[in-house]
Amino acid sequence: MAEPIKKQPVLISVDENKDHEFTLSKNIAILIRLKNENITRNTQEVTDITSALIDLKWMNRREIFPWRAKEEVYGAVLEEILSHHPKLKEQILKRLEGHYQRLKEQEAQTLSITRGLAEKTWKSSTL
Repeated sequence: MAEPIKKQPVLISVDENKDHEFTLSKNIAILIRLKNENITRNTQEVTDITSALIDLKWMNRREIFPWRAKEEVYGAVLEEILSHHPKLKEQILKRLEGHYQRLKEQEAQTLSITRGLAEKTWKSSTL
């Protein structure tokens, strides 16, 4: 049967203590360097939200084009309606402004959620 290993007390002399301090200081220096490299790498990967949105717009340009065409058609139709019925101008502009303000509000909420997600501060209400 194998004999159990007995733990021997470890005695550290002054010279060994200096070696341990030297090793410890080297390890700390290496850990600090690794931490700084990780921070540098992680911060270089972060992109500006505006840049990310522009990249998304470029990647989805084929899907965005029909919306632009639709926007131009709506603009032409509104211009034609307003030229033939000037008394409807105030009513149409008031409704457009209401819709615009609602869209602006939704966009602001989306951007605040996006920022929260990017900064890892946003928490879902369903969790």
